[in-house]
Amino acid sequence: MNPLSKHKEQIAEIIRFGLVGVFATILQFVCYVLLVQVLNHNIALPLSYAISLLFNFLLTTYFTFKVKPNAKKGLGFLTSHLINFSLQFLLLNLFIWIGMDKQWAIIPVFLVCIPINFILVRLSVKKL
Repeated sequence: MNPLSKHKEQIAEIIRFGLVGVFATILQFVCYVLLVQVLNHNIALPLSYAISLLFNFLLTTYFTFKVKPNAKKGLGFLTSHLINFSLQFLLLNLFIWIGMDKQWAIIPVFLVCIPINFILVRLSVKKL
């Protein structure tokens, strides 16, 4: 593969990653809104996250990175999301602690975490 086509594929991966991320976020939101009508919010939230995560994993493997899913990749994917969630939680609290408004502190969190999550997920589904 020549360097130019490799660069184009990496850009395409980033775009597909973004599309899958938007879809996963919308899916989680819709599932939560529907589930919270009949379940406690403390049950609806993890269920909606789990549904979104499953579809996110399948789309990430087949569509974003074009690899076959397996248990090892699934474990790596879950680990990367656990790391991403933990990092988001810590950074959000750090930015609020240093004085950022809590409504705006999420923006730099996303700016830091989305590229890191891309790298972690890419490693977990392409390298394992």
